Amino acid sequence: ALSKDETLLASASHGQLKIWNPRTQTCLRTIDCGFALCSAFAPGGRHVVVGTKSGTLEVFDISSANLVQQIDAHAGSPVWSIDLRADGGGFASGGGDATVKFWDFSVETADGQRQLSVSQTRVLKVTDEVLAVRHSPNGKFLAVALLDTTVKIFFEDSLKFFLSLYGHRLPVLAVDFSSDSRLIVTGSADKNVKIWGTDFGDCHKSMFAHDGAVTTVRFLPHGHLFFSAGKDKAIKQWDADKFEQLQTLNGHHAEVWTLVVSREGTLWSSGSDRSIRAWHQTSEEIFLDEEREIEREKAFEEGLTQQQQRPSAIEGSGIAPATEVDVSQPSLGSLKAGERLIRALDLAVEQGPGKAPSPLLMGRSPPNFILHMLRTIKPAELSDALAVLTFDYACSLLRFLGTLAENEVQTPLIVTSILHLLRVHHIRLVS
Repeated sequence: ALSKDETLLASASHGQLKIWNPRTQTCLRTIDCGFALCSAFAPGGRHVVVGTKSGTLEVFDISSANLVQQIDAHAGSPVWSIDLRADGGGFASGGGDATVKFWDFSVETADGQRQLSVSQTRVLKVTDEVLAVRHSPNGKFLAVALLDTTVKIFFEDSLKFFLSLYGHRLPVLAVDFSSDSRLIVTGSADKNVKIWGTDFGDCHKSMFAHDGAVTTVRFLPHGHLFFSAGKDKAIKQWDADKFEQLQTLNGHHAEVWTLVVSREGTLWSSGSDRSIRAWHQTSEEIFLDEEREIEREKAFEEGLTQQQQRPSAIEGSGIAPATEVDVSQPSLGSLKAGERLIRALDLAVEQGPGKAPSPLLMGRSPPNFILHMLRTIKPAELSDALAVLTFDYACSLLRFLGTLAENEVQTPLIVTSILHLLRVHHIRLVS
């Protein structure tokens, strides 16, 4: 959790609460606490509220490092989520007892000293265990994520039901509102993030986000950009208007559980690797084509690694050993063949209608020149050479191969090349 003035950062785990200086990244306080699942700063930044696995709320005074109040909030069930109201005067807690409870901050005088106190004001009973709660920035809505895979939207003032967001196949673990309260993003154990409108509860887009459960989502303070993190150790940035992934931040060595974004755009993340990482916004431009190419190359390399690590078949099982079907790592020859094919495609594409024949095409038409280059590739290296091509080059090659196929020229080679390209790029081609 980050204090309102962003001068303090709190992290909590099983048995300890730590207070940090975000600017110097030094630990200021270490306080004993229960098994913490969530936390939030009280107004003024002098107190921290911690929700525990045993169902209690613990209020700590940072300056004295003392526990000033402990409340049995959710009848022994875990307190999965705490979220401050937009006005900062209180907060909501969601627990495994299928309730959302509302609390107000107040200042009481005891033994001549003024001390912060927390008192319950309202209770909202729901149909299943509460995994996440979130107030809208405009103070109008409250989003409640339930174990039954739905997210219920209530009016914050009256707690009357407004909308139900359904579509996830597994429980929703995280939910957040955009700064203008017009969009909601949800992250689920089904590895997807969904973007919803708050007007009618319609799903604008569902996107496969992570290779593991999505554990947290967080909008940037201004606009419709948001971050997601998951059990696959990755943090990803998205554009909720264009439905595009902008970049992937790799650095954690285990599941990422929490994200906090400061007003100037600094991202703080923590996870099961026992680390807190700060990601600072820079003026460097992001080129989406390059980011997508990096993702494709990574996915291709991971696929090769998984194939190579596949265990040998058990004798008599009828399954071929891995050495008989695995794809080997691209050889130097296949990489060079792929580079030659890329240069040939550039020349062929530049040779448009009405242009003087280029001597570099060796007197051939562009399709026949591409066919000539394919013939120069060894059959054993053809698959890896075609895998070197980016999606744009693959589309150009498919167009030339289509022209050649219509003329029934070297049909076996053309068909083999088309099948290889479809195997590598079938997801992008279908979408």
